[in-house]
Amino acid sequence: MRYFILLNRVSSSHPGKRPGGRVVNPYARPGSAVAFVAVMSTVLIGCAALAIDVGMLYNVRVELQRTADAAALAGASKLLDDDLLKGGSNISDEILAAQQMAKANAALNKVQNASPQVASADIRAGYLNNPSNLSEAINFSSPTQYNTLQVTVRRDGSTNGPVPLIFGSIFTLSSVNVTATAAATYKDGVVGYQVTSKTGNADLLPLALHVNMWIQLLAQTGGVTDNYTYDSDTGAVTSGSDGIHEVNLYPGGGTGQLPPGNFGTVNIGPSYNSTSHLSSQIRYGVTADDLSYYDGGKLQLGADGTLILSGDTGMSTAMKDDLAAIIGKPRAIPLFNLVTDPGNNAMFTIVGFAGIRIVSVDLTGPEDSRKVMIQPSFVVDDSVITTTGSGSSHFVYAPLRFVR
Repeated sequence: MRYFILLNRVSSSHPGKRPGGRVVNPYARPGSAVAFVAVMSTVLIGCAALAIDVGMLYNVRVELQRTADAAALAGASKLLDDDLLKGGSNISDEILAAQQMAKANAALNKVQNASPQVASADIRAGYLNNPSNLSEAINFSSPTQYNTLQVTVRRDGSTNGPVPLIFGSIFTLSSVNVTATAAATYKDGVVGYQVTSKTGNADLLPLALHVNMWIQLLAQTGGVTDNYTYDSDTGAVTSGSDGIHEVNLYPGGGTGQLPPGNFGTVNIGPSYNSTSHLSSQIRYGVTADDLSYYDGGKLQLGADGTLILSGDTGMSTAMKDDLAAIIGKPRAIPLFNLVTDPGNNAMFTIVGFAGIRIVSVDLTGPEDSRKVMIQPSFVVDDSVITTTGSGSSHFVYAPLRFVR
């Protein structure tokens, strides 16, 4: 009986029990659901606004990087200017041309539907000894040595203005600075060649020049002339001076000042190449089959910086048409410092490679009147092998690539 009374009291005094038997939530407060929805709506709107602004900033960053990439590649292509082949050391014109090209290319792109401007101070020429080393800083201090162009494209207070946020003001942030940087490099330090299915044939001629004659050509002393003009726009060669000097590749010809033994044809591939094989290499380049005669398919200077190639100290007149067919086209030739044994028993000690173009060919008449005139030229070849710190080759580069 006592337990029944207690239970009855508890039941009749339950706070959730109201007249009519309706039970209600004792913790409910008027308007609490409305407040909860209001708070959560604000949070959700803030998250949505943040997502919109972050997405927009990501797109701006992608567009800026794309612009910087394009500008760096375009501008760097102007670094290899023929003015440098004339023996001068003033690179200001080349850097100015690179800056102008980078700016023009950047303006062709769109960042938030507008063409970005690039400040001259954000386009810098420098040098990388080992572009593959991402920890190496670009050296901008050398005024005469460079192989790299770095471009920074900005959306900040200095250039193009910061990126305005759509909902950032909710968090008291009205705009954000965004930048992107890219660097493109022509890798030098060429020490050899390897032809693969991805590279195409090597633009390497089976014609070798004594390194001393090459040095004289660069110094514009002894036996050099300036009788031909190369048009970089058309690739045509005509008579006249263009400031880039020439030397006669053929021994004893032209000026009569060339020492004997300054020239030879070299066998790239088989030990004894036929004239037809040499002619094919002149016209179409060195093939993977040619390089299969060397370890790993690589024609490469050894650890001592040399490579021995057999060859011939003469030249067949049958190659005249082949040489004439490539007039004005950039090619590389091996440089040697020693040749032993005469005629087709010659052995050449190769010490590097040089970029040249043939500007005139005449293999008729007496030997002392024959000529294969060459002048320095930039050669960009994706079959080259490069190494860090090698200065054995001149004007020969791997293709432009992004390094930063």
